[in-house]
Amino acid sequence: MRRLSFLFFLLLLPGLAWAADGPQPPCAGPVNPAYGPVDGLPAVALWSHADLSREHWQPPACLGWQGDSRVVAALAARFHSPLPLDAMAERLAAVSHHPEIRFWAVTRRAWRPLVVQSWALDRPDSMVRRADPSAAELMTGRDFYYAEDAEVGGRAIWRFHVVERTPDRLVVATENLTPIRVALLTIFEPGALQVATVLQRDGADAWSLYEITRAGAASSSFVASYGSSYINRLDAMRRHLAGVPTDRDPPAAPW
Repeated sequence: MRRLSFLFFLLLLPGLAWAADGPQPPCAGPVNPAYGPVDGLPAVALWSHADLSREHWQPPACLGWQGDSRVVAALAARFHSPLPLDAMAERLAAVSHHPEIRFWAVTRRAWRPLVVQSWALDRPDSMVRRADPSAAELMTGRDFYYAEDAEVGGRAIWRFHVVERTPDRLVVATENLTPIRVALLTIFEPGALQVATVLQRDGADAWSLYEITRAGAASSSFVASYGSSYINRLDAMRRHLAGVPTDRDPPAAPW
């Protein structure tokens, strides 16, 4: 019954949908979900493994993802900001500030920090801390690494890869390099939790943002039941980039 209530709520929530077509990031051609008005509600969508299989969806080559997905969530939004791309890029790469970003934790019914603590690393095999990447460092093809201590899942090491950097566009992809475990259960094997962010100029002081995340086939079946968590985390980063309070009601997916 709770699952049915959740599905009914999703159908009623503005901007949120279980999309019939597969996700389409802004690589080439139409975008799905489509961008809405500037400073309007973000458009968000969820796809289950069954949805993706029915659509014969495979990750676009621009994402660099391989294999099947248990669940995919995406968010598309447009917002005003006077900041130049360098400043937006540094805000996106400022992993040490992740504990200050809050998202709506559905299971706890509360605004919670994305992580307990987070810091940039010199190398993925070393816990030596370094400063967050600067705008000058965020060039196409560069890899950066960081560690996170999460309330659920403990510590994990992540890779932050700059897929594309031009004067008006930034594409980055992150993935876990170490397993993410809850108690004795591994919920994400290395590389099974991935996020891609596409930020591009959309006018003199406006930006288009597309975020997509997925739990790959090398993840536990349990992770497919928490679609709202993926959406709320994406929306927390959208708010952070747009410079608005990350814990402003209402959350993108309250249930």
